[in-house]
Amino acid sequence: MAEAKVFPMNAFVSVLRGEAADQTQLDMLAYITQAETLDADVAPVAQALSKAWIYEQEPGLTKYAEGDIAKLGNQVKIEALPEGEAARAQAVLDIMAALKAENAALKAEVEKLTAEKKDLAAKLDPLAAKVKTIDAANAAGEQQVSVATTKLNEMTAKLNELMEEVDKVKKQGVVVAGVAGDGAAAADGAAPMADGPEVGGEPEADFGLGGDAFGGDW
Repeated sequence: MAEAKVFPMNAFVSVLRGEAADQTQLDMLAYITQAETLDADVAPVAQALSKAWIYEQEPGLTKYAEGDIAKLGNQVKIEALPEGEAARAQAVLDIMAALKAENAALKAEVEKLTAEKKDLAAKLDPLAAKVKTIDAANAAGEQQVSVATTKLNEMTAKLNELMEEVDKVKKQGVVVAGVAGDGAAAADGAAPMADGPEVGGEPEADFGLGGDAFGGDW
């Protein structure tokens, strides 16, 4: 066990009261717990360990009012924790120090990520505006395409109707031409030979020359 050491009474009282630690109190807590160094962040844990040790050594202090302890003198001699207790206290303080370091690292990472997020937001905002403009243009283009498609469909329907009419006219024209052609052919074919000899009948005696070809004078 380390040799007892004298500390100012106000530091001793502030430890018992759990007040914020100044450097004198930190020195006293480091001595009691046998820690190499202490800071204000882990001081409350060291205070709790030291306070339990002090009351264990001096149970009568629990009966003193806060003002009465200060009347005990200007200084107080304190013994450090026994080796085993000090080792356990140091283990607890080491855990606290590790948690503090981890918390600091996490805080730094959060700050870094926050800065990166801010930078990304600054870069993304203009892009978001462009995307919005492009979306609006696309919507307008889609509407124009829709209108053009509707008009094209209407024109196609009209064209189909027109083609049907053309087909009908073509068919009607062919029928009329056929009838006219057949009629003309019939007319040409039916034209009788007005003065020609009748084909297939008895030949005339004068062979169509008038009179008797073998009679009379030549």
